[in-house]
Amino acid sequence: MKKFLPVFAFFSLLLTLSGKSPRDSLSLSTQQVAEEAATVDRILGNVHREHKLEIPDDLDDGQLLRRIYLSIAGRIPSYTETTSFLNDDSKDKKAKLIDYLLKSPAYDSQMFNWWADLLRLQTRMRGGNQIGAGEIYNHWVRERINENTPFDQVAYSLITAEGYPWEDGATGYYLRDAGMELDNMSNTTQLFLGTQMVCAQCHDHPFDKWTQQEYFKMAAFTYGITTRMGGSLQNDLKSHFAKMNKGLSTKKKKQMAQSKESAALRKALQEMIQPLRYGARHTSRPLTLPHDYQYDDAQPMDRVSPAPIFGKALEVPNNDLKVDAYGKWMTSPENPRFTKVIANRIWKKVFGRGLVEPVDDWRDDTQASIPELLDHLEKLMVRVDYNLKEFQRILLNIKAFDRGAVNYEIANDQPYYFEGPILTRMSAEQLWDSFISLAIPYSDERIRDPRIIEHKLNRFAEYQDKVVNLEPKAMVSLAGKAAKASKGVLSEMERIQKNIREAQEADDHEAVARLRREYGKARNEQRSLFAKLIMGDDFDVRLLYNRGTNGIGKADSRWKGYNTGLMRASEITTPAPPGHFLREFGQSDREIIENSNKQASVPQALTLLNGVIYGAVFSPQSPLSKNLSQADTDEFKIRVLFLSLLNREPSKQETKDCLNLVIKKSTIPPPMLKIPDQWPNEKKKKYQQNMAKKLQALALADNKRFFGVAWALMNTRQFSFIQ
Repeated sequence: MKKFLPVFAFFSLLLTLSGKSPRDSLSLSTQQVAEEAATVDRILGNVHREHKLEIPDDLDDGQLLRRIYLSIAGRIPSYTETTSFLNDDSKDKKAKLIDYLLKSPAYDSQMFNWWADLLRLQTRMRGGNQIGAGEIYNHWVRERINENTPFDQVAYSLITAEGYPWEDGATGYYLRDAGMELDNMSNTTQLFLGTQMVCAQCHDHPFDKWTQQEYFKMAAFTYGITTRMGGSLQNDLKSHFAKMNKGLSTKKKKQMAQSKESAALRKALQEMIQPLRYGARHTSRPLTLPHDYQYDDAQPMDRVSPAPIFGKALEVPNNDLKVDAYGKWMTSPENPRFTKVIANRIWKKVFGRGLVEPVDDWRDDTQASIPELLDHLEKLMVRVDYNLKEFQRILLNIKAFDRGAVNYEIANDQPYYFEGPILTRMSAEQLWDSFISLAIPYSDERIRDPRIIEHKLNRFAEYQDKVVNLEPKAMVSLAGKAAKASKGVLSEMERIQKNIREAQEADDHEAVARLRREYGKARNEQRSLFAKLIMGDDFDVRLLYNRGTNGIGKADSRWKGYNTGLMRASEITTPAPPGHFLREFGQSDREIIENSNKQASVPQALTLLNGVIYGAVFSPQSPLSKNLSQADTDEFKIRVLFLSLLNREPSKQETKDCLNLVIKKSTIPPPMLKIPDQWPNEKKKKYQQNMAKKLQALALADNKRFFGVAWALMNTRQFSFIQ
């Protein structure tokens, strides 16, 4: 049997070889974490004794390891990670593993998925005219996760965001709800206050205390934020045309406005300004009650003054400061719900269920299943300065986390006292990322190249600087040149649009898809032409318009030969396209907050039975296949499969049953081992290369005998459920 390094010696070796070290972002000492966890243990222990609950047994090391990895890294541990942990006899190996993983790229990856569900992140935002905004917003969220920015600071930055996306990526929070200012406020209260107010947008809330006027008073804080930008540019152009047309008769002005040349010029100017049309701009636009307002406390169309739904009225000395005051009120520890809601969300993330359920529908009569614990967690969140990494670190060290899941079903309206975590199926992202870790090496490090999005941000800033500083006369001159140069492209685009309409009428979906691709190419050609006229031929137009931020860096040879689509869920388009493994297994469509699900379906069963992911997992170059090849006996290969897939040793009976399923190895003549001395060096080298290929082929053929066992294990509940 092979000997393995202790788990942390192994991790240290990996870091040394890669030249990298985990980021030192844990501020609490090990002793402080232990003391905080012990306090929660005492609260839970008292509750368990009070209710005379049966406490589940602690998980064995393999099951606990699996739960830790799925909770922090968002995937199952690898074969080497599993064997290293199981062979480590140190008493504090769990705490050390938690700390290691919290500082790893894997933690950042799974936290991005968590944030993506909350913020409804989309690579391409609804509408499509907000050029690059989705990618830039996602990038901003990644940076906050990588820097471990405290939750209250993230919330404040989102609420007070202003400017273009490349100036402040948090503006994506408002661009995500462009043109729907009232809906944005509903999302804000649901997200940060756990309060459902959307019903009060049209009438007093039928199931809660909120009135329609209270809804509008909250919305008044941010109603003035508009997502349309570039107004000053358009005003300058209007003034310029007004001067040019001064002295012309009304008839002449009308003729000029209706001419083809004028229409082409206007289109060209719109295209030039298009990248600068969207962002977040704070205005003094007032909010008034609806025209059909029907309650006695105000009149229809009355102007609404901003006021919070909790606590005292805010004193806002200047209208320009109302959003800042709103952000400070929202994220204050004195806010009666902000801290409790995020503490409850993170508790659910770790234990599978909140102390308050649903987590986003709190009311005055809402009771936590363990009120004392929720009060304690609220204070704890403040003590750790809203550091979600430290908060999770403490929860993961609680004794209840180490226990098996309870063996009874819990109704939605039934209080749960957390004898152990809830039995739950892996999320779509956890399943996908677990398969990816079996299919490619170093899966946590296969990330999008950050330089691509950084270049994109720089190109937008350069474009903004150039266009904003153009004199109107120069801009019109450039637009005239662009209109002439793009005449052929525009004609082609019109032709394609006509063909698209005809294909749609004929219900020819294949033709529609093909024509839309053609239109996209023509559109990009048009955009390139405009941008290069403004910025010069050396300007990289593709970074300005194209959605190309999924690159992983061509210089890295670790993934040479691996499919570019084999990346963790956090690194591919969000949400994944319809039909993708992630969507089949319930990934959120990012249209509403936390819209993912873990419900079973027939397509899921078919995907697990015969999905394309197996081709990658059973590929000769996958980590799973390579580990199998290194096992020198059938028994050892079965052990490798169990440790790789279920992260535990197989029992004697399981080993016996699996061996009975394995096709017996065919008899193969042993290869020549000794090379004759009289052979020339060139012949020896060629022979060695041929024998190496034959031996590799034999090993791969031998692996195939065990793929049936691997496939069976991956289709068990033990694989897909977090026990």
